[in-house]
Amino acid sequence: MAIRGVLFDWGGTIVRDDSLRQGNPYNAIASYAAKRLNGAFTADEFERAFQAALPAYEPGTTVTTPHIDAVIAEAFRRLGVAAGVHDVDACSRLFYQEISAANEVFDDARALLASLKYRGYRLGVVTNAIFPSNHFQSRVNELGLAGYFDSFVSSADVGLSKPNPAPYLRALGDLKLECEEAIFVGDTAATDIAGANAVGMRAVLLERTGRRPDGSDVLVIERLTALSDLLGDGPAP
Repeated sequence: MAIRGVLFDWGGTIVRDDSLRQGNPYNAIASYAAKRLNGAFTADEFERAFQAALPAYEPGTTVTTPHIDAVIAEAFRRLGVAAGVHDVDACSRLFYQEISAANEVFDDARALLASLKYRGYRLGVVTNAIFPSNHFQSRVNELGLAGYFDSFVSSADVGLSKPNPAPYLRALGDLKLECEEAIFVGDTAATDIAGANAVGMRAVLLERTGRRPDGSDVLVIERLTALSDLLGDGPAP
């Protein structure tokens, strides 16, 4: 069956996430709480409460995805701060804005997305994140990618993490494609590739360092633009 759509991982595949340049979400939440909630805690205290409320995550093993709202609400509870739904939502969005401030689109990603969209492929993102997809939209717009994606699914939207099939199936439903009609591209074998294969999708591992995984027959590329040759001129009409 011909490939009609391409799904991508987000961080490490489409965008570069430089943790050394990201903002300080804990300081931002502490400042918000001091102004709006009479919360008297430091950024370090909120960080400890947040990390204590955040379940452990092991790529490829952890099945469930917590929602950022639930984690922040629990952190506030641990700190003895009463916060309503509106304030929790505002803080979760503020948290995302801070940690995604350094996101930059890889040059090869921007070139490939423009080419695939022009050729008529349906495009989407499936990412493991505690943030729902609607939190990503402002950053997607700021990065100039708003017109490319027909679907953007976070594991927080479905409560289940890659390699679980649920996020992939949500995206395929959005694109109105069967699993055999789409290919998945990601940079983590244990989550991206394992999950796509489990669903029945063809998968490509993006390994920007040039290292090849041992004992695996997965197709590996070093730059996203290499995908153009694999896909050809465009989906069959």
